[in-house]
Amino acid sequence: MDRVRGKKMEQNDLLSAESLIPHRRRMKLIEWVKRPTQNGLEAETTVSEGWPLNSEGAVSSLMAIELVAQAISALSTWRRGEGAIPRVGLLVGIKEAEFPKVSIPVGIRLSIQIEKLYQIGGYAVFQGKVSSDLSVFCSVIIQAMELEEHVLSNDKTRQRV
Repeated sequence: MDRVRGKKMEQNDLLSAESLIPHRRRMKLIEWVKRPTQNGLEAETTVSEGWPLNSEGAVSSLMAIELVAQAISALSTWRRGEGAIPRVGLLVGIKEAEFPKVSIPVGIRLSIQIEKLYQIGGYAVFQGKVSSDLSVFCSVIIQAMELEEHVLSNDKTRQRV
């Protein structure tokens, strides 16, 4: 039985992604999360004109990398439980990526699936796929690192000096 913030999650329940990711304004790309587990989830969104890399009614398929990264961020926050706030994470590598389509049309509804392949401390490797009902736009294996809160605080302090 999956749980979302302390209550039973039904098969198709949607959870707003806003509380699970640190991204805002133009960079808040994923809208909904569903079926989170300890090792993966599905996210949904609709491509809008305000997205980065938008040109002539379509965004570059490279945006799929960011969609997968945001889904990873949402999973990380969800896993820490009720009241958790999103942490800063780093996309540290792309092991494999396939882009069957060059662009993604504005207005299309996307599904983003991620699954953790393995994790060592704060470093993890995820498999991700971004698709619509009709097309796959990206299949990727991403390396991500989640920083401990105190590490980020120390870096911010050094930047001010």
